Formats: sequence, structure tokens, C-alpha cells
Amino acid sequence: MTTPRWWSQPFPPTGAIASEGIRNQLGRPPVDPLTVFVRETAQNSWDARLPGVETAYRLELTTVAPTHRPTWERLLTPPAGAQEHLGVGRAVRTPNLRLLSVVDRGTKGLGGPTRADQLAVGRRDWISFVLNVGEKRDTEMGGGTYGYGKAVLYRLSRVGTILVYTRTPEDHSGRLSSRLIGIALGSSFDSSARVDTDSRPFTGRHWWGDVREDHVEPVVGSEADDVARALGLTPFGPDESGTTLVVIDPDLEEFETPDEAAQHLAETIAWHLWPIMLPERGAERLVPSVVASGRSFPVPDPARLYPLRMFVNAYRRLPTDSATTLESGNPRKRLGRFALEKAVVVPMAPDAASEAASYAGVEGDPHHVCLMRSPELVVRYYEGPTTSSVHSVYAGVFRADDELDSVYARSEPPTHDNWVHEQLTGHERTFVKVTFTRLREQLAVFRAPVQQAVSTTSRATLGAASNYLGGLVAAAFAGVAGDGTARATASRGAGSGTTTTASPGNADGQGSSTRSASNASGRARVTVLSEPHIEESDGGIVLVARYGVAAEGPVRLDARLSVVTWEGREDDPPAGAARPRVLHWLVGRTRIAGDVCTVEGPAEVDLLVVPVPDTATEMDIVATPVMDLSDAGAA
Repeated sequence: MTTPRWWSQPFPPTGAIASEGIRNQLGRPPVDPLTVFVRETAQNSWDARLPGVETAYRLELTTVAPTHRPTWERLLTPPAGAQEHLGVGRAVRTPNLRLLSVVDRGTKGLGGPTRADQLAVGRRDWISFVLNVGEKRDTEMGGGTYGYGKAVLYRLSRVGTILVYTRTPEDHSGRLSSRLIGIALGSSFDSSARVDTDSRPFTGRHWWGDVREDHVEPVVGSEADDVARALGLTPFGPDESGTTLVVIDPDLEEFETPDEAAQHLAETIAWHLWPIMLPERGAERLVPSVVASGRSFPVPDPARLYPLRMFVNAYRRLPTDSATTLESGNPRKRLGRFALEKAVVVPMAPDAASEAASYAGVEGDPHHVCLMRSPELVVRYYEGPTTSSVHSVYAGVFRADDELDSVYARSEPPTHDNWVHEQLTGHERTFVKVTFTRLREQLAVFRAPVQQAVSTTSRATLGAASNYLGGLVAAAFAGVAGDGTARATASRGAGSGTTTTASPGNADGQGSSTRSASNASGRARVTVLSEPHIEESDGGIVLVARYGVAAEGPVRLDARLSVVTWEGREDDPPAGAARPRVLHWLVGRTRIAGDVCTVEGPAEVDLLVVPVPDTATEMDIVATPVMDLSDAGAA
């Protein structure tokens, strides 16, 4: 049986790339390493997908079990002369060694020749991923263009080491065969301790496997399966092909627990891989999952997760007449399709956005366009102008035309997270540059002022004191979750809490804005005691707001409810359309039905409103002292 060993690569007479060069090719991406990790590994798995079957993509956070630890230490400890250059030697002696694995199935695995000096007539996956660096794309309409993405695997490992366990059809027979190898990136060094037969410089690249005279072959066949099983790696089924990549000792220090890291990975998958996860793709889709210490962390459904669902809706409009074809003028060329989704929402709280959304470039409510090309992986969320109303948001999708896929691919940096026209020349440069010009033209409409709903009152007459409390906007986005429970969200709008008071004789009803209460004769003032929020009442979802009434004597409260639309406040809904309604007022334990409620001030009052699902509701209150109305009638 072959016993795998470590081999350090010496510089050949003609030179070679050092490990530092491989690390530098990835650069220092502006997003967190786990985001780059998800993007790059998923892209590799998607490019390797088999036709007609779902592609399983699973991330596993595990710890080497005590029963497997002796095998790890025995097999992966480097020889004495190389231990100082291979941190994996320290890692395998550490209790509770952590692993982060990428497991894909329904893929073709890493096949082709196992030596870079062999001519690859068909596939060359093994050469491209395990041996060479910086090869051109070899998958038509694929995501990868540089092959640099694998550097993130080594960078994420605190010891710069990964294992590659793959099963792939053999070229000559088509029979499935396993391969296992380890790869490490350390630092280039000079060997005065005679790591090899002579003192010489080394590249800092190391392989672990079946060591030959001048290179390393993978452990293959049943021997590879036996070693993988002894290490506790995820096994293959009898007819399964695919690849398992294992990052040894991943750097997860920004997370307090593995569970937090797993949740972040699940959300990151949703934000960056959603176009290839949608069920309408049938068998040609990615099925992701995340597991940490044996516990599953579901990937959010992008079609249900706000604000991601808005991008999904826009994407689904791309084939329809509601989408737009963007073109360049000189030379005339079709660039791609653009679709938009608009909505009226309650503004998200500043801290409501997930880290995954923030790292994706969408913080808070969306005013972005998702860029993608033929692999339909998210390239970037391009930020557009904000609207003049905090309640009006939009999400768009631009998909590049397949004829220009290679152009957009060449404009991407190694992390594939942008289109940079400066990297190109000639017409190709023009096409990418004009793409952003056309997007800005499409989004320019949002810079125009949007008419705002203005709350006014003219109820104060003949010295009657009125109090108008408006600008409270709440939304009920009610739906049924996967567990069958009702879920909804609500918050208060930007103008909440402003009160306008009028003294006797102030016939236009205008006065100073204040939160303080007044019990002076002839005045009534209403203030917000609790923000509008969602509650469940009598089996339904309602909006609840609490008000404080500061007055001497009885005060009439009138509720004015309306739906807020993209264009503004909708006081007169279309015929047959639902509209929000007052469920009841609550004064102490007394329920009062109807839009009008009379209370004896001072008092606290709850207003319960049945909203229209998937809309924003504006709740206005008009308060009028009853004594003033009586006096006015007598006069």
C-alpha cells in the first residue's frame, strides 16, 4: 500500500513561480475571506457540473475526531528537515483540529493527466487545479478565467494547507477512480539543512501523496479511498463522482462559535448563488447546504428573504416584455437584458442588514442592480441612486448577452466581483464601459423628486383646538413560513413622532412641533408612546400603536388610514382593492369599534389596524377637544 509523504518543490533551472506569487495573485479583496471562499469554490463546482442532474454543494465545519487524530499526525507530519516550512506539522498535533470542507457531488471531479508535462488531449482539470497556476478558462461559458481562485483556500488555512479528494471517470475506460493529494503553500526558502539531496532554493510549494523522484502523484483507486476513510473525510457513494476540498485549520477568529460561522456561510450562499438555486431551473441547479458539528444550517430561500426576493422577482422578468434590452451605439451591439422590481417598504433599521448582505454590497433597503453573465453567478450588486422617499426602493438585474460573455469575463479581476473596463481595449472596452452608462440612464429616473404625501388638517374652526398627528408609516409583510407560522415585520417611518398643536383662535391649525404634553385649558395634544409594531389578534396580524392624550376633558380621536404607494399616498384605492381598516381602539380594557374614538383626557390609547398585506400603511390621527365642538355648534 502506498504511504503518502510530503515533497517540497525545488526551483528548476528555468525558474518557477514561488508561493508568494500565488498568494499575491488573489490580492487583498475588500470582502471577508469566507465570502471569497464561497464565491470561488461554488464557481469551481458549478463549472464542473454534470448535465441533467442537480449539483450538490455542501460546506462542512468539522473537528478531527479523536479516533482519527493518530492517523492525521502519522501521515501528515512533514519530515524533520521541512517541518519549519510546513505549519501543518504543528496543526496535526493540536487537539480539536478544525476543518472546513467543500463537498460537491453531481460533478465530474478532477480528471485528466496527473503530470503537467503530459499533453492533455481531453480534460486537464487536475493539471489546472492541483499543479498549474493562472491558466486560461477551459470551460465554455464558465465562471473561472484565471484559476487564481484556489489561492483563497490556502489563504483561509492558517497553515496554508488543503487536501483534495476527488472521484472522476478515467479517460480510457470511463470507470470511476479516486484520487487523493495534499497541497501546501508556505514561504520560499533556501535549504541549508538539506531538505533535498543538495542545498538549493525551494519555491515554498509542497505536495503530499505518492512521492516519485522529481514530482508527486496522487494516491489513487481503493488506496485513496482507504486513506480518506482513515482521515474521516466524506466518502463517495458507489456511483458518485465529485470533489471534496478540505481546508486544514481555517481562520474563523471573527466568529465566536462554529455555529456563527456556519450561519454566515449559509447567508453568503443565498446572496451570491441565488440565480442558480431557483427551483424553475429543474435539475440544472445548485442545491446548497451547510453543516457544522453535525447540525444543519438551512440556506435561506432567496425568493422569500427580503430584500433578496426583489432581485429574484427582477430576474424572473428578464425573459418578459417588462425587461429592456440594453445596447451600445457605436459600434451597435446588444449588451444584455435589464429588469427592475420596485416596492414600497418600511425602512430597515440601520442594524437590520445581515453581514452577508453588507459584504455583498447591499446595506439596508435596496437601490442596486445585480450584475451577472452566462454562468448566472452574482458578479456584483451595483449601487444606484437612492430615491427621494425612504419608503420607495428598487432592485434590478442585468444579465450580459452570451455573445459578449468572454468580454465581460476578461474584464473581471481575479475575484470575479466586478467588471473593469480599464482592463480591456478597443470595442471590448467600449462595451463594458457603455454597460454602466446604460444602467445609469435606466436608474436616472430615481434622482427625480417624488411627490410626497403631505398631511394637513382644517378641522380647527371658530377657535376650536385641533391636534394632528401624522407621518406614522408601518408595513405588514405577512406570509407563511416553512414551519407554518405567520411572520411579519413592521417599523415606524422617518417622520414619526411629530405633533402639531393649535391654540384657540389659531384657525389654520398650525403651531409648533413638540413632544411635550400640555394640560392647559382648550388644548389637546397627542404623542406617540410606542412605535407601530406587529401583533397577532384574534388569529390575524394587526398593527398596534400607542398614543398619549394630554388634555382636560373629552377628546375625539379620528383615525385616517391610507396605503403608501410608489407614487405617494393612496387615499382613494382602485375599485375593489383592499384598504387598511381600524380593528378597534383599546382604552384600558375597553374596546371601541370604528374609526372614531372619544376618550377622557389625560389618557393612553392603543390603535389596532388591520393592514393590507405586502403594503405600507400610513396611520394619521386627528384629535379635537369635544368641548370646542360643542361651543362651535352653540355659536
